[in-house]
Amino acid sequence: MPFTLQQFGILSENTLLFLLILKKNGEVVASNNRCEVLFPSTEIDTSPIYLADYLIDEDVPFFLEMLSKLSEEQKMISESFSFSLGNKGVISLKFDFTFHEDQIYAAGIDTTEEYKEHRALLTISKLTKTGAWYFNPKNGEMFWSKGCYLIKGLDPEVKMTREKGASFYPEASRKRVDNYLDTLIETKKPYEYTERIITASGSEKWVKVVAHPVLYKNEVIFVNGTIADVTARHNYINKLKHSEETKHLALKGIQSGLFDHNLEKNEVFYSSDFKKMLGLPLDKDFVPISDFRKMVHPDDLESAINRHRANLSKEGNHYYNYYRIKHLRGGYRHYEVYGFRRKNRAGDTTRMIGNLIDVHQRKINERTIIESKNRLQAMVNNGFAYTILLNDKGEILMTDEKTREIIKRDYQKDPVFVTCRFIDVMPLNFKNTFAHEFNEALKGNIVKKEIERITHKGNIQWLESKYTPIKGQDENINSILVSFHDITEQKLAEIVIKESHIKEQELNSLKTNILSNFSHEIRTPLNGIMTVSQLLLEEERPEEKKKLYEYLQESKDRLLDTITNLSNFSDIEAIKKNLDLQEVDMNYTVETSYREHKHMAEAKKLAYKLELDESCPQVSIDVDLFKTAINNIIHNAIKYTNTGSIIISINSENSKNNVYISIKDTGIGIDQKNINKVFDPFVQESIGISRKYEGTGIGLSLSKRYIEILSGKIKVKSEVGEGTEFMIIIPKRL
Repeated sequence: MPFTLQQFGILSENTLLFLLILKKNGEVVASNNRCEVLFPSTEIDTSPIYLADYLIDEDVPFFLEMLSKLSEEQKMISESFSFSLGNKGVISLKFDFTFHEDQIYAAGIDTTEEYKEHRALLTISKLTKTGAWYFNPKNGEMFWSKGCYLIKGLDPEVKMTREKGASFYPEASRKRVDNYLDTLIETKKPYEYTERIITASGSEKWVKVVAHPVLYKNEVIFVNGTIADVTARHNYINKLKHSEETKHLALKGIQSGLFDHNLEKNEVFYSSDFKKMLGLPLDKDFVPISDFRKMVHPDDLESAINRHRANLSKEGNHYYNYYRIKHLRGGYRHYEVYGFRRKNRAGDTTRMIGNLIDVHQRKINERTIIESKNRLQAMVNNGFAYTILLNDKGEILMTDEKTREIIKRDYQKDPVFVTCRFIDVMPLNFKNTFAHEFNEALKGNIVKKEIERITHKGNIQWLESKYTPIKGQDENINSILVSFHDITEQKLAEIVIKESHIKEQELNSLKTNILSNFSHEIRTPLNGIMTVSQLLLEEERPEEKKKLYEYLQESKDRLLDTITNLSNFSDIEAIKKNLDLQEVDMNYTVETSYREHKHMAEAKKLAYKLELDESCPQVSIDVDLFKTAINNIIHNAIKYTNTGSIIISINSENSKNNVYISIKDTGIGIDQKNINKVFDPFVQESIGISRKYEGTGIGLSLSKRYIEILSGKIKVKSEVGEGTEFMIIIPKRL
């Protein structure tokens, strides 16, 4: 049961949804009371409102792009945008935009604070010793999360200000730290720094602070930031920088493969275990580097030497290389080299101490994993329409390339690199059924279901989904394989069979209509001709003979029109090949047809009006074909209108490419159940002996075909008893 106007009004004004109606250019036409928070009331009363003027700067281009995408082909788009609320900060709304009859209907919901995300952030903050903060430069408001208070050892009940936050830094660095925020507000560029603080309890910590500006009309209206406790990392790096002993102890801890390379003498000292591992002579303390290089795999030697030279010349003291070395027991094994370089005053490396680590098994395992993953990925990509492997939390572990591209396109997430739940990257109408089927699979049940979806190209696709539980070594279900098999062709075949049955019934009805129409339309004028001819032979009075001649002429014209329509209907292909395109003034062309039917409208005492386009649009058409099409429609409008008006109008103001011709009447109208059949040949709303109006029912079908030959379209709107409007859309250039 549909809403009443009163119910709909109450619903729209007593809701948490933000409801708006927009023009195609983004101008706000109407909104509910909930939207008052987005727009200053003084502006609402004085000038048009454009939604883009109230978005934060970075969202404006995406909003304008979204407006351009909305059309008859893409009627719905869901997007999130953020608005500036002045001193109150920023509000984020997720909208569903729907395009209908050149207007955009938007319904938005407040997503500024998502509970689950908030809880997750609190947990992450505790585990990683981080905190979030923001600052409003408009009113000086400073906010700290609990993580910030925890790092600085302060009671969360203490009200935070900018001055209070700066007080934790030593006096010597306080001015510099405070200047970071002022510089960001002035330059609109993000910053990060690492500084020492003194907590409320007097202990020393090192923190890393990151800040990012939020802009509105190229002005900073908000600053979002994070703070992280990096004390342990800072102290560890300092120890590495200042403690040579720590480096030596680390090297001594790995005895198998320890080496000492003297670059000035080009000699290398290898530990006993190292020499035993590679089969080097045990009686020599030093081995020339040339002997070692002979053991490197020929395919790896050049690249290994290039990496070696690059390592020696780069900044810092660390060294890393990798290659295959000939093994004592034959064959080659993979090794990685880690070292520490000592430099002279000129910055040249004179000595390097390090170790050689056997990573052969790891390389084999990595290659095996990659090969297995590639094989599995190939199976996934070629097995079903879509395949997704989920863990027991519903997070995507693996997916085929087609599904990955859809998620990247529609949700701006790449499941290969970002952990995301499948339920968060699927259409809304899938969510309820997915949750139920996923839970059933977690119980150990294999679940199948047929679902229907609309692709991004607007096509209907039918899928058979299958949820298969997968058990681990402990016999517990640890993952779910979700596969989608494309059954569109099967479904379409079923639909075609049903439609064929319906079509068969329609053809039987059509055959009856055709026989009825032509029996009537040919027999009636023939009877008239025969009857009037007999009367003419018997009639001697001149005045009566004249009337009989007129009746004879009408019967002849009617029979000729019927035969002409039939001929035209069968010659469509010939017409397509012999188009005579001309550049014409659409105003003049339509006015000609208007004048030809004026006497018919006046005879029925109808208000007959023509509204021309002041821009005088020029089109390239076959004039005879176009006039035949519009004449049929105008003739029908007069024929089925007994009282009221017929208005013919031409308009191209709102379109660069098309001209729109409207023929609107106040006639009998068309029942909605028959409106889709008005362009079918040989079909009328009233048929047989009892029908109210004469005609074969070919006229509108011919009009539609002729307009389509001219690359145009015909649309119809009607209501029984109220009238009908036919809209002809003609492109300016074929």
